Amino acid sequence: MDVEKVNAFTEVIVNTFETSLSQIPFRHGSFKRLTGDLRNPDDLMGIITFSGPLVGAVIFTFPEDTAKKIYSALMFEEIDMLNDRLVNAYTEIFKLMARNFGPALKNNDIQFDPPVVAAGRRLKFKNEDNVDWLFIPMAFKNLGRFNLFIGLKDADVK
Repeated sequence: MDVEKVNAFTEVIVNTFETSLSQIPFRHGSFKRLTGDLRNPDDLMGIITFSGPLVGAVIFTFPEDTAKKIYSALMFEEIDMLNDRLVNAYTEIFKLMARNFGPALKNNDIQFDPPVVAAGRRLKFKNEDNVDWLFIPMAFKNLGRFNLFIGLKDADVK
């Protein structure tokens, strides 16, 4: 996995959260390499897929408590459950990230699909592009933890 490309993704993610929340997420554990499909270990899952000369996905998972705290910090209102307003807020922040990934990767030929955000621990992402995953446990000082999975490869790699 290309470290420069992974760093470009993580820089956009960190910068977007820092700008939106005034808090910087940080790595909260060891990296792990994973393969295969991904099942949501948490309560909320966000997926940004991409294709072109680079294929793969960036996947976020959040425990319910963290998801609600981030929503409250973004929207300046308390929320007591995962609902459509929360899903819509996460969709918008992931759209912002997707718009910034291409320039950060210095490749405007990569197409980013609209983000998919859904609540539920049983959700599964089918790894159709057969990418290897880099699992990065993340956290915010005051908002809680979340997981980041980055899977990518050059399109011509089988």
